[in-house]
Amino acid sequence: VLRQIVGEAVVSTQSTGEKGGAGLLSEEEIAACRDAVTYGCIKFADLSCTRTNDYVFSFDKMLDDKGKTAVYLLYALTRIRSIARNAGKSREELIDHAKQNPLNLEHEAELKLAKMLLRFAEVIEEITDTLQPHTLCNYLYDISTVFTFFYDNCYCIQKDRETGEIVKIHMDRLLLCEATAQVMEKCFDLLGIRTVSRM
Repeated sequence: VLRQIVGEAVVSTQSTGEKGGAGLLSEEEIAACRDAVTYGCIKFADLSCTRTNDYVFSFDKMLDDKGKTAVYLLYALTRIRSIARNAGKSREELIDHAKQNPLNLEHEAELKLAKMLLRFAEVIEEITDTLQPHTLCNYLYDISTVFTFFYDNCYCIQKDRETGEIVKIHMDRLLLCEATAQVMEKCFDLLGIRTVSRM
C-alpha cells in the first residue's frame, strides 16, 4: 500500500512540477522538487494528525496545493526565498546588515510576524513535553498565514511602475523574510522533510 501511495504521489507531483516549472527549472531541480514534495506530503499528512484522534486517510487532501499540506508550505517557503533573490540580496548580505544595524519594525503586520517567529522556542518546548509533532505542523501553517498577511501589507521591494526597475529595498523587511525562511526550514528539518530553493 505504501509503495502504491508513493507511486501515485510521484506521478501527481511530477505533472504538477512540469506544469508549474516548465522552462524555469532545470531537470535536476524538477527532480529535486518531485522527490521533496512526494515524500514530504506523505510525512506531513501523517505527522499533522493528532495521535489521539482517529486517522482519516485522504490521498487528495495529502497532495492538495492549498491549505495545511506539505505542498502548500514548501511552495510558500520557496516564494519567501525568492523575495531576497529578486532583490539581489544574498543571505550573507542580509546577515551582515543585521549585525550592523538595529531591526526597525513599526507596521502591525511586521510586529505580528516577528511575534509569531519568536514562538518557535515555545513550540519546540511544548512538543518536547507532549511528544505530539502535529503542533509543529500547525505552527508551520500559522507562520505561512501570518507571512501572507505581512507580504500583502508591507512591500519589501519597490519597483518603478513604468520601467520595473528596483527603486527601493526595505532591508528590515527582507530580514523578516530571511528569519521566516530559517524558522520554516528548521521546522521542516525537525519533521524530516527536505526543502528546495525553487519550485
